[in-house]
Amino acid sequence: MTSLSEFVQKAKDDYARVEAELKETEQKIKDAGERADAWTKDQAAKLKADLTEAKDKVMTLADRIDREGEEAVTEAHDQAKRHWDALHAAVATYREHVAKSVDA
Repeated sequence: MTSLSEFVQKAKDDYARVEAELKETEQKIKDAGERADAWTKDQAAKLKADLTEAKDKVMTLADRIDREGEEAVTEAHDQAKRHWDALHAAVATYREHVAKSVDA
């Protein structure tokens, strides 16, 4: 498997894991009720939208790899990777904030 194909497969696998993690965190927020602050509640919707966008970018990249070959899509790969890395950082920040504000 080539590096771009590996990235696409890892991203697809990662999507399911991140989505499950967000659902679990949302349940914590619901269970916390008033203890969950406004940022926490608003961030859940934003992260869901970012996750959908990241998945769309990776699926588009996968389609382009199939159509055009890996050499033609290096720039798209780099963009998708940056977006995916930013999403992971945002989810980590969100998880930490929820742990501090809701689990405390």
